[in-house]
Amino acid sequence: MVRRRSREGGRGRSLSLGWPACCLGFLLKLLAFLQAFAAVSALLYAAWMLSRWARHHQLHLSDLLSSDLWFPSLVMAAGLFYCLLLLAGYLAAEINTGCCLCFYTIPAMAMMLLEAALAAHLALNQHWIQDLPEDRTGELHNLLSFIHNNLDLCKWAALAIFATQALSLLLAMILRAMLSARTVDYDSDEDFVVIRRPLLVAQAPAPYLPTTVDTRGACPDLWSSTMRHKYGLNTSDYTYNTLDANAAPPQ
Repeated sequence: MVRRRSREGGRGRSLSLGWPACCLGFLLKLLAFLQAFAAVSALLYAAWMLSRWARHHQLHLSDLLSSDLWFPSLVMAAGLFYCLLLLAGYLAAEINTGCCLCFYTIPAMAMMLLEAALAAHLALNQHWIQDLPEDRTGELHNLLSFIHNNLDLCKWAALAIFATQALSLLLAMILRAMLSARTVDYDSDEDFVVIRRPLLVAQAPAPYLPTTVDTRGACPDLWSSTMRHKYGLNTSDYTYNTLDANAAPPQ
């Protein structure tokens, strides 16, 4: 009875934690869907730069690792990593397990730290453009010109993307903490009171077996009738308890 009540209590707590977990998972999937536009845009932009390069130059797969195409390759790698990260976050919110959430939160945190370090470097170093290798495609110069002409729009877009990433990371960490708390709650010994039973069930003691053997044979009724007819004796007057050693003998 105690075990059944504890299971019902655990089921009630899991249901109470289910609705907040579902809401957080839905918000995490929604934010991953919104960030997917930026990731896919980066992939499309890299593909467009490579297509323009291929119009005037012969493009091979090994050229993506050359110094001439470092900028399109970097944009494509960043977009591909971002897409994989968002896919991991979407699956983690759908499966709702702590392991998948760890696979999302750790790379997401590393990416945000890298973005913050890059933004601080660009803000503090005014000559950062000179530290970069030469871009033979010319797309880096075109991108910088577009950012300079639309500086306010690019700032708000960057802040929106960064805020979305931070909110997604926060939701993933909260969801991971809720799942950890629920797992500890299930594993607690206080919720399950087990009534143990002994391995050996106590049995009633065996009845006392007389150590004396009745010399009158296996049929006491037949012996009594024989003695009564032959000698005229009533054997009930001469019986005594053979099990008691201290009993007085018949007179």
